[in-house]
Amino acid sequence: MIKNKFYNDVQELYAKNPTVDEIKELLGRARAKRGMFEGDLEEGELEIGQIAGLIHEVKPAAQILNEMLEEFEKAKNEVNNS
Repeated sequence: MIKNKFYNDVQELYAKNPTVDEIKELLGRARAKRGMFEGDLEEGELEIGQIAGLIHEVKPAAQILNEMLEEFEKAKNEVNNS
């Protein structure tokens, strides 16, 4: 999670060895919706880093775009030749 007020609230709660109900109360307030869809940077849940394990190399943007265009052309040709 991004380190915002909500993150700090979660850390404080876990430091107190909370009950399941206490955790549900803090987490169950549409936090993800507020953070990701409504842009609430203080009270919303903003998860980051889940995709980090899928990154195997860092490429220049031009190379990524060229690869995408090549894949598109290949797929288009396959469809046209079917």
